[in-house]
Amino acid sequence: MVQVPNQLVGAPTGTNVTLVCLVEASPKAINYWTRESGEMIISNHKYSMSELKTSVYSVQMRLVIMNLQKQDLGGYKCISKNSIGDAEGNIRLY
Repeated sequence: MVQVPNQLVGAPTGTNVTLVCLVEASPKAINYWTRESGEMIISNHKYSMSELKTSVYSVQMRLVIMNLQKQDLGGYKCISKNSIGDAEGNIRLY
């Protein structure tokens, strides 16, 4: 199960913005982020990803987008997959 606390996130250009998804999964899931185009996001100078375990089955996924620019605006997906199935959450950044 994927929950998105803030599905619509606004931030001014030039700032860092954090997107958050809450994941509950058993067995343990593989979690990752994509753009709405399906392009997978990897950690680099632009993006920082982290996971915080909040309980035995729960993880908070975070994606920090550094130095927000116009081309960064749009849709993002947090995706969680395990052997049982997969789930995703959507966030719109404006």
